[in-house]
Amino acid sequence: MKIIKRIVVCIDFSVYSPDIIEYAAGVAERTSAEIIAVNVINKRLIESLKNEFDESNYRTFSLEKFTGDEIEKRTRHLDELIGQWVSKKVTTRTLIRSGVPFEEILKAVDDEEADLLVISSRGRSNFQDYMFGTTAEKIFRHSPVPVLSL
Repeated sequence: MKIIKRIVVCIDFSVYSPDIIEYAAGVAERTSAEIIAVNVINKRLIESLKNEFDESNYRTFSLEKFTGDEIEKRTRHLDELIGQWVSKKVTTRTLIRSGVPFEEILKAVDDEEADLLVISSRGRSNFQDYMFGTTAEKIFRHSPVPVLSL
């Protein structure tokens, strides 16, 4: 069996997030692995904001400022989750990405040379996700590493 050195943990800030990070932390502590907590700012959110705030009101809204504020807020939230649920013995890092969630998660797995991917099979979803396939479903089909789904 392959040694687990790096675990990418997908955090979407749903009600399942504390359970996901706690479980991954347990695996990381037993295997001396590093946890890389990943959150993705969904491209659909950015596109909808671009459409909502067109040129007529560009002075009151800055997409760059929104993105920067969102990255800061999400990083803080990830740090809080890690501080609450992960032992100090476990090395952790956080990544905030922007784009199509399943694509960005799989890129993070490759970029970080992860050995394991931990996700929730449920999270923030809607009818559109149900009709066109969930992020978890796409990850199951395309992940180059084992996926632990909770």
